Amino acid sequence: MVWLAPGINIKHNMMPLKISKKTQISYLFKYAVKSRISSRFKKPLLCSFKITNRCNLECIHCPFIKNGDPAEIDFKKAVDIMKKLYLDGVRILIFEGGEPLLWKDRMEGKDINDLIAEAKKLFFFACITTNGTLPYDNTGPDMIFISLDGLKRTHNHIRGKSFEKIISNIDRSHRKKKIIINTCISRINFMEIPELVKYINNKVYGITIQFFYPYPGVENLSLNLFQRKQVLNELIELKKEGYKLLDSYSCLERMGENNWKCRDFLVASVEPGGQINYGCYLKNRVDNISCADCGFSAHCEISLAYGLNPGAIKAARDIFWDK
Repeated sequence: MVWLAPGINIKHNMMPLKISKKTQISYLFKYAVKSRISSRFKKPLLCSFKITNRCNLECIHCPFIKNGDPAEIDFKKAVDIMKKLYLDGVRILIFEGGEPLLWKDRMEGKDINDLIAEAKKLFFFACITTNGTLPYDNTGPDMIFISLDGLKRTHNHIRGKSFEKIISNIDRSHRKKKIIINTCISRINFMEIPELVKYINNKVYGITIQFFYPYPGVENLSLNLFQRKQVLNELIELKKEGYKLLDSYSCLERMGENNWKCRDFLVASVEPGGQINYGCYLKNRVDNISCADCGFSAHCEISLAYGLNPGAIKAARDIFWDK
């Protein structure tokens, strides 16, 4: 069975009409019903597509820069994979890297804008995750997730000298772009997270968090349980005060001990070589996945939303449908 959204014609590669919010929500409601009737309808909804391993930074917690693999997918293969992802059920696509803004197919004369344009023909939302150092004024994703891991000194220690450039780009673009800060919390920066939230709050659409996962080959920067709960409690208080933390209360509460039911059939990921992984983001990236160390709040949030958690559903609305 192929369940196509209105306006999509894979065979003829026609540009669809803009899929309305009403149609998107209707699709998700039907998905929630059908996937509970039969496991064959349990398809991924969200996919992170790693289009390149190339990056202009060398973040100390990144496992991908360490492997020395400069893999980068070509345009035709990327488009073919996007079509397959769509037919497999994916409706939200996030381009990542490496640094996705560096991606080019020089043989075809294509850059990230061409991939975004193709993605918008298929998916409800086409997004990018970037380190924020390169210009994105002329890109057209539905939203831009920017990695920011502390105030100037801390961020630059973790990711290299880049803080001022990131803030400059945000200041220039935040009125025109839907910019969401995503912060990776580790033992280097956890004490500074409240101040970072206060500093960046009025510059962006919102803020999301995740926790460092202890990848093999990089220094273990994980928080202990006490530290993790401490920073989450601080974030919950900031959210109550009105700061633009987009993670739901339910997610922030459950990430402390990871006492949430993971429904990893909801997610997929793609490697620069074209390999599609269904399930956990760590699948085929680490040998022994440790669920106790999971820091991926997006997985928690989408799992809670599938479980009809009101807070997680509201978080999805705030991230994807509110302007």
